[in-house]
Amino acid sequence: MKWRIVPIILLIYLLVPGAAAQSGDGKLVIPAGETYTGNLATATRAIRVEGAVTGDVTSWSGDIEIVGSVGGDVVSYSGQVTIKSNAHVGGHVMALGGTLELDDSKAVSGQTLVGGEGSAALASVFDLFMAGGPGSDNDAAVGRVLLGMVLGVFLAAFCFLCIAFWPVRTAATSLMLRRLPVQSLLLGLLSTMLLALALPPLIALLAATLIGLPLIVVLLALAQAPYVLGLATLARTAGVQPRRATAGPERRTLLAGVILALLVAISAALAPLWGLALFYLLASPGLGAALLSRGGLFAPATS
Repeated sequence: MKWRIVPIILLIYLLVPGAAAQSGDGKLVIPAGETYTGNLATATRAIRVEGAVTGDVTSWSGDIEIVGSVGGDVVSYSGQVTIKSNAHVGGHVMALGGTLELDDSKAVSGQTLVGGEGSAALASVFDLFMAGGPGSDNDAAVGRVLLGMVLGVFLAAFCFLCIAFWPVRTAATSLMLRRLPVQSLLLGLLSTMLLALALPPLIALLAATLIGLPLIVVLLALAQAPYVLGLATLARTAGVQPRRATAGPERRTLLAGVILALLVAISAALAPLWGLALFYLLASPGLGAALLSRGGLFAPATS
């Protein structure tokens, strides 16, 4: 559908500055004597700042050269960052996966982060999530097993905490899932699709600054909370009879929660991406039921 390309168009629009000049080699140049107001960001294109930028300067897979002044941070992902001696950077400088050439340390007011260590960390995470690839080794296999175990334990723990602290709300969402299973599934899947479309542009915008990088972790953590509630709803639906839905966690509910968490843990140990996909798929019906019940505040009438 046409509306699905709106986030992509918005992201491209934000990453293509209109007030900067373009050199013959495709490099984005802020000429000397000119000031670019706001954040300057490109994808795969190099940036050269001869004048001034009031905000941050960010490039994905492109080199950055600062001759003039930058009021914010300078961030390059898998590119080289060059800070000339007569330049000035008011924030931090990060070259992730690339190199940093700094003629004068006094040119940078903040901290400098070189990408050797960060690149190795990203490579390790990539190897961890790409199970069975030609670069896989015993360390990656052990890492996937540990990831599956931690994920399973956390899912089971948070699932039981949801049921224990919100017994009435999880009872309402469980009843809604029993009464409207198809609607709950469709609404949950639609919500997951919308979230998958909205998160990448938002993460890209946050990744443009060093301040936004920690916010990405917080954002991703908050995005998982509704799915934990959805998994708790599914566990309670599978383990509690409708006439006793307002009771606290029972053995069957606990067993159902353990089984669901174990399925996700085993899948994540074999292939982390498939484990995450299974988690979202299992939690989507419960998420849809939570939305239909307005977070458990509304329970359908029982006949």
